[in-house]
Amino acid sequence: MNEDEYRQKLREWISQNAPRNLMGKKILFDTAEIDNYEELRNWQRKLYEAGYLGITWPKEYGGQGLDPIYEIIAYEEFIRAGLPYGRSLGSIGLMVAGPAILKHGSEEQKKKYLKRILSAEDIWCQGFSEPHAGSDLANIKTRAEDKGEYFEINGQKIWSSYAHLANYMLLLARTGEDKYKGLTMFIVDMKQEGIKVSPITQITGKSEFNVVYLNSVKVPKENIVGKVGEGWNVAMTVLNHERFFLGVTMLFVSKILLEKLRVKELEEEIKGLEAFYKRLLVKIRKGEEEIDVEGAVLKLVSSEILQRIYEIAVSQYDLETIMEDTWYLGMLASRGRTIAGGTSEILRNLIGERLLKLPK
Repeated sequence: MNEDEYRQKLREWISQNAPRNLMGKKILFDTAEIDNYEELRNWQRKLYEAGYLGITWPKEYGGQGLDPIYEIIAYEEFIRAGLPYGRSLGSIGLMVAGPAILKHGSEEQKKKYLKRILSAEDIWCQGFSEPHAGSDLANIKTRAEDKGEYFEINGQKIWSSYAHLANYMLLLARTGEDKYKGLTMFIVDMKQEGIKVSPITQITGKSEFNVVYLNSVKVPKENIVGKVGEGWNVAMTVLNHERFFLGVTMLFVSKILLEKLRVKELEEEIKGLEAFYKRLLVKIRKGEEEIDVEGAVLKLVSSEILQRIYEIAVSQYDLETIMEDTWYLGMLASRGRTIAGGTSEILRNLIGERLLKLPK
């Protein structure tokens, strides 16, 4: 099936199968305004059963084994339809844990976790940021101590989406003193003793973020993703993947919102970013190496455009329209999009050093 045929088939499936109550929800930035988690779980399971999740994942682990371009088409079409895709209840499993396990995990880990991530049987959260190590992730203090048959983990994580619902956490912890080589990635069972989850109420009034406290949490050695001391490499795989798909999502949401606003401002910026995005698609089609720093460019520019679109909306509409159409929630929530996946400041440093070859 070529790309055009796949796109048409997907559009027909959406028109026939998408729940109307989900399609009717207002888009707040890059997800839908849905608080019914069971509804989101059922929707993800339906996507999986139809073959529209894990599109690039190997068939033996529940995926479709298709070219990455088909996954991009799916993102485009679900966003265009106003449906949650990738950025919902199962997003950490799909965008963070899954790619990490696929590239760095053992065969046993792939067989145990991947299908259950796709079907939303297991919900995952991410244990990366800490109160004193957000932008500088390699500065984390949460420590994992080798106790022979297992590692004992003590520390604190913050901004962990859906940790209050999660079965597992993909957690980065310090196992050595070297800033980068002293990090290891673990799979942590969230239902065991020693874990406390405290929700964070955001400025939007929602509470999907959490603080997670770990007190003498035991993690068996078979739950290490990759090898001891290779956690930074695993984290980079996760972040590159996350930034690219965050950028794709925000680009298309920005286009939809700008059309709704019917203003000319930012049209050229979006056209330029879309041209850059299409150049990345050519790279993907050619089967070149994984997208690296280009994902940071896409995420950086799209997140700042999205913020500006909401600022325009709030400045031009009357208060009643702003409140009724939830533009105000989108404006508030969009502030976090220049933080998630790497702050704009950190991404500019990354682009300067790795793409432009500027001195540190």
